[in-house]
Amino acid sequence: MRSTTRNMLGAAVIAAATLGGFQAVIVAPAQAAPITAPVRTQQPGLGDLQSKLRLVLDTGASRSARAAELEAGEAGLPLMDQIGSVINTVPSLRWVLAGPVNVNGDTTTANLQVTVDGYGTFPNIELTWREIDGSWKLTRDSECSVAYYAGLGCNL
Repeated sequence: MRSTTRNMLGAAVIAAATLGGFQAVIVAPAQAAPITAPVRTQQPGLGDLQSKLRLVLDTGASRSARAAELEAGEAGLPLMDQIGSVINTVPSLRWVLAGPVNVNGDTTTANLQVTVDGYGTFPNIELTWREIDGSWKLTRDSECSVAYYAGLGCNL
C-alpha cells in the first residue's frame, strides 16, 4: 500500500507541475553578511592634539578650519576667540599639552599645562576630544574648562 500511495503522490505532483498547479522554486542557501568592525580613526598622539588646540586658539586662522576642530563647530568659535584674545594679552603665558594621552572608545584626554611668569605653572587642565565623523574634536566641556582659567564665563 505504501508504494501505491507513493506512486499516486508522485503522479499528482507531476500532473500538477505539468498543469501549472505548482511552481518550482529553487532557493540557494543563505549566506550571512560579513561582520565588520566600525572604521576607527587613528588614535591621536600628543603632537596631533597640540596642533588641533593651537589651531582653534589661533584667531587669525581660517574660521572654517578652526570650527572643524570643535565639537560645537561654528558655535564654539566665539568662546575660542575670547580665550585666544586673553592668551594674546599675557605675553609671558605659555601652554603645552602633556601626556599621557588616554583613549577610551570615542574620547581621548590629555592635560593642558599653563605657565605664566611670576605665577608659575597652574594645575593641569584635563581636556577631552571626541571622535566625530572620523575626526577628533575638542569638546564643549573642555572649551568651558579653558575659559574658566582664562577668567571667562561659558554657557553650554
